[in-house]
Amino acid sequence: MFDPDYCEKRCPICTRARQGRPLAKLLQRIEMLLTLGGCPFGRARRRKYGVAPNEPLPPQSGEGLP
Repeated sequence: MFDPDYCEKRCPICTRARQGRPLAKLLQRIEMLLTLGGCPFGRARRRKYGVAPNEPLPPQSGEGLP
């Protein structure tokens, strides 16, 4: 299986694109158009977290609170 956390934390294109780097954003946009939703890691990220590879994760509310 494909690891959604690879897209989230280690993918050289996706992590830089989410940081706002123009070249990475362009490459990611092209990749998403050609693959109809992103690479297999990006699609796994969408299934796990509910956000596209080019979107940041929503804030975790209440996590770690008693």
